[in-house]
Amino acid sequence: PRSSLGMPRPGCVFRCLDFKLLEEWSKTCDEYLGFVQRPLQRIPLRHLLDCTQASWDDAYREWSVLQFWVGLITAVVLAVLSILDGAKIGHTVVKAAVRICVAYGLAHLSWFAVVRKGGCFCCVVACCEAGVLLLIWGVLDILWGAAGLLALLKVSPKCLFDFCIIGVVLQAAYSVILFYMGLCCIKLWLAAGSQTVALLEVHGP
Repeated sequence: PRSSLGMPRPGCVFRCLDFKLLEEWSKTCDEYLGFVQRPLQRIPLRHLLDCTQASWDDAYREWSVLQFWVGLITAVVLAVLSILDGAKIGHTVVKAAVRICVAYGLAHLSWFAVVRKGGCFCCVVACCEAGVLLLIWGVLDILWGAAGLLALLKVSPKCLFDFCIIGVVLQAAYSVILFYMGLCCIKLWLAAGSQTVALLEVHGP
């Protein structure tokens, strides 16, 4: 949870059926959509790959936006390949639209949880806020990114001369994005004082 100074507070806050938090997230929709429409405004891509940043909040925001765009491109590519393979156009378009909506929702929610709330995990009607979640998310993102890159080692060499090379490139890009998002989370956790859970607060409706 964020303090009045904008830094994660020590301890853990568990919220159940907290509609104020949902309202807080919904009020950031226009703001985040603006980020999506203008990616890489604060940090150019060549500097985004650096392991040192003036603002890890800005870096995470840019990586989350790139995560959405890669998800969108993946959805479109899969739709086109499916149609070329004989799939029904209507069903394929609906699946692509769902994938795009999920990609945006996850990108926006992750930015809100990491940057705005300083460590947050939401599941349906419950939400947990704690600075240590930055560390947990960071480690998981890095592991998922590494696993994605390792999986590419099993790709057949024949794929380099087929349409599946598109999937390989997208998978590699997504894995790199996950790695850097994880790095941002860990850097934000360190900047907040390497907090762990010391107190537990429970909030209900």
